[in-house]
Amino acid sequence: MLSDKANIVCLLHVLAKYSDENHILSMKEIISRLSDEYGITPDRRTIYSQIAILRELGYDISSYDENGVGYYLRQRMLETSEIRLLMDAVYSFPFITPKNTEDLVEKLQKHLSIYERKRFKNLILAKPYVKTSNRQVFWSIEQLDTAITRRVKVRFKYLCFNLNKELVPRRSEVYTVNPYGMVFTNENYYLICIKENKENVSLYRIDRMRDIEVTNFELDPRGKEFDPQKFVQQAVYAYTGEPEQIVMRCDREIIDHVIDKYGTEVDIKELDDSKIEVCFTVPPNGVKFWALQFLPHVEVLSPKWLRDEIIECIRQNPYFIKL
Repeated sequence: MLSDKANIVCLLHVLAKYSDENHILSMKEIISRLSDEYGITPDRRTIYSQIAILRELGYDISSYDENGVGYYLRQRMLETSEIRLLMDAVYSFPFITPKNTEDLVEKLQKHLSIYERKRFKNLILAKPYVKTSNRQVFWSIEQLDTAITRRVKVRFKYLCFNLNKELVPRRSEVYTVNPYGMVFTNENYYLICIKENKENVSLYRIDRMRDIEVTNFELDPRGKEFDPQKFVQQAVYAYTGEPEQIVMRCDREIIDHVIDKYGTEVDIKELDDSKIEVCFTVPPNGVKFWALQFLPHVEVLSPKWLRDEIIECIRQNPYFIKL
């Protein structure tokens, strides 16, 4: 038997689980649910008093005086639309295993009534085969967060797929890096870091890390002006490096794709009814892959070395040679 002190918590759980604007609980139903779920039978005056206390604590509970039927929890910590958005995000993140995905979705749905949860039964896990098989992801995030807070180096094994579609160490060496932050970009979760005794900022996928070790070694010294985040903010397809000015000629029809990838700060000049010229500043390595993706619609004008690399990629394509 639960202590009487737990009654108000049990009442809140009943309202959260069984009530919403389309499923209003009468006083009789509340008492029945409390008895069935928790084995307690408070009288009506006790429930009136506890609902008043919950309202004073900030819980928005609609009463019989307002709706003429009974009681329901009108406002929750997360609204239905917010739950839907978060569930969609969890389903789409490839760095979360299928099992962790289902566990997280179940936790999110606990913020809804049992009736609202049924509205999401038709959601399915799209492309489960692109979900990671690395079960250490959440543990890895906790370890990396500890290292970043303590400003110490971390070691880890970095994985890649072999021909048998198994995740195996990319190299025999253990990676040792200076961690500075974590970021979600390019549809994956990355560690922002610099390898030990190196200068360039790197991004490593957290779902490809295994056996992370938080060391006691302090980060390599860097200048006060060092800000790895600025490299990440400008990165294209998670490629970092020194930014350069990029100039491209594009078909007007792909302007949405240009702005989606490079932001609203790009300079756009109209050339004619079908062509535009765009100018922006980012690390150029990722631009090459983006431009090749939109090859029929994009021509890189500068820098010249990047234009030459793209031309060489096209020339080396065996299908291009056959043509």
